[in-house]
Amino acid sequence: MKEISLAAIRRTDTGKGAARRFRRDGKIPAVVYGPEITPYGVAVEETELRRAVKESTGSGTIYALNVEGKADKVILRDIQRDPVTSKVLHLDFHAISMNKPINLSIPINFNGTPEGVKMGGIMQTTMREIEISCLPANIPEAVDIDVTALNIGDSIHVSELELPNVEILAEARRTLVVISAPTVVKVAETDEEGEEGVEGEEGAEGEGGAEGEGEASAEAKKEE
Repeated sequence: MKEISLAAIRRTDTGKGAARRFRRDGKIPAVVYGPEITPYGVAVEETELRRAVKESTGSGTIYALNVEGKADKVILRDIQRDPVTSKVLHLDFHAISMNKPINLSIPINFNGTPEGVKMGGIMQTTMREIEISCLPANIPEAVDIDVTALNIGDSIHVSELELPNVEILAEARRTLVVISAPTVVKVAETDEEGEEGVEGEEGAEGEGGAEGEGEASAEAKKEE
């Protein structure tokens, strides 16, 4: 698993006012917590965060959080964003031990074009991430699944995955991907009775004049 360096400064000021001041200065307030440390606050430069996230491989990326000359191994557990602007407001870092398993979710990549799709079938994916448990050094960047051999009616389940040195926490019976048969849509044909009704309206228009036109106009409005 790739490890990315991320610089931060320790912060002692807390509260909404202090957080707003950090954001005005281009820094994002964050907290670092874990089973073996006392939680503490930090702030990360927005530009530094963007650089680190760009280099990351997903939610299982390990960051070496450098604070005052000390580097803690962490993963990014949560990113809080403004619901309107999507601007990052706060970060949660989980400090980890390289000798203890950690639970996290990693992305699933479906590779290739299934044979069933080439025949008109539809590929339906039901999971985009999967929860696992393993030592930090064994965290895979993603689960890669080759779907090229799948025909219509075929599927792949969690039980079929093989990840070395990793415990899969998702239910074994859950479906990851299935190739469904194409949906056939039948178009209803106009029956003879409907055709007779149209002819009747035309006759009414010819005999009734303005009254027939009013009925036709009313029918048009209903269709609209």
